[in-house]
Amino acid sequence: MAANRASATQSLTIALIVFVMLTFILAVTTYLFFKKSSDADLATVAATAEASKARSDMQKSQDDRSKLLNILGFPEDKAVADIETETADAFQKKYGDYRDDAKVYTKLSDWLLGAVHSKDEALKTLQAEKLAMETGKDKALDDARRRQNELEQLLKKQEADAEAERSEFNKGREQKEELTARLQADIKKANEASDRMNLLIEEIAKGEPLLAVDRQPKFKAQKAEGQVAQLFEELRDRERMLARQNEILADLRVADKGLQDTVLAATPKDDRIDGFDGSVVSVNEVDETLVLDVQSTQGLRTGTVFNVFNPNDPRPQIGSKKAVVEIQAIEGPNVARARVRHQSLRDPILAGDGVATSLWSPGRGFEAVFVGYVQVDRDGQQDIDDLSRLVERGGGRVEPSVTPLTTLLVDAGPPRLAGGERPTAWRPADETRRERMLKEAKRLGIRVVGVDTFLDMMGLDRASFDTNRLRPAGRTPTPAGS
Repeated sequence: MAANRASATQSLTIALIVFVMLTFILAVTTYLFFKKSSDADLATVAATAEASKARSDMQKSQDDRSKLLNILGFPEDKAVADIETETADAFQKKYGDYRDDAKVYTKLSDWLLGAVHSKDEALKTLQAEKLAMETGKDKALDDARRRQNELEQLLKKQEADAEAERSEFNKGREQKEELTARLQADIKKANEASDRMNLLIEEIAKGEPLLAVDRQPKFKAQKAEGQVAQLFEELRDRERMLARQNEILADLRVADKGLQDTVLAATPKDDRIDGFDGSVVSVNEVDETLVLDVQSTQGLRTGTVFNVFNPNDPRPQIGSKKAVVEIQAIEGPNVARARVRHQSLRDPILAGDGVATSLWSPGRGFEAVFVGYVQVDRDGQQDIDDLSRLVERGGGRVEPSVTPLTTLLVDAGPPRLAGGERPTAWRPADETRRERMLKEAKRLGIRVVGVDTFLDMMGLDRASFDTNRLRPAGRTPTPAGS
């Protein structure tokens, strides 16, 4: 291509030279042969024709040059030397891989076409490989999705199995907890039963002082069941003794007053107490109060009366009491505070003294039944309402009939006859009721006392009554048992 450019340049140069020479020759010829007009005209025409042809050839050369420069991308005013330099630089810098010695654009074009074709083939190969890779990727993705679905199904199944096992475990745990709760409840009941049995055995052992002296050694040598048999035997003996005493007392009530007083004076007053219900912890001589330690304050009410005894005799007679106290406050499960109602000036209350009452027992309320013509003062009217208030003030209650829960039956006996006339308030039905209640109390082994004995239990006597009104209990100590 450089040779063509050089040839074109050469031709152009030659044409220019020819053009110049012909012009010069034409001018000289015209000047020399001016006179020869015909020859000159012919020569001019010939020269003109030649010049026209030369101009035409030169114009054609210029047009070819312009087209060539335009094809090569160079401006028309670009010098050939510059074009050669830039072309050499372009081949060196832009087409370094081009190895042909002939640095012409036609060969460069062929080389570029071959390179493009090679690139296209390589691109097609890469695209084929990419397609294969994408196909493999899609297949791998499908396999991965399928595997994921399988894993999800397996996971769901495992979760369902785990939920079933958890439900079964919870069910088993609930059953175990329920069984454990039942077992614990059974164990608690068994422990409570064992505790109650131990307490019962301890309570049975406390019955030794209540037995006759000849029975106590045998009582110690036996177990709880044998000790219970001994206690029942003692109770049966006492029941027979009480029944006999009640019969004697009933017979005395129909005898004349002098004989009754003589026999009563020879009979121990209301026998002995069954045992102490507690003891005196401390005595406050300033405000005449004391603190009592009892087996249990359950069922104990304010107003309940206790008798105070010397602790040396475990079963003293009620008449040998040294003081009478009244509960003022409950201060604990085993502690109560009381005030002194009466006490012996010669035998004051001391810490450690025993206290007892027939009007209360732990866990049981005091229930009293009154039968007979209850008359305390000398107005001739019944005083059962006053005695009922005494019971209620001590936390007990009065019931109309004897039951296994009855604590005490107070028998006032039939009315005392005055001039051979019975009081209008006493009817045959009252006597029938009295006899029935006495018989039922004897059958149930319930204690039966007279009015005087009941008043003595309450720390009172008949002198405390004055015309249907109980004299207010004072705080000034008065002799008791003296």
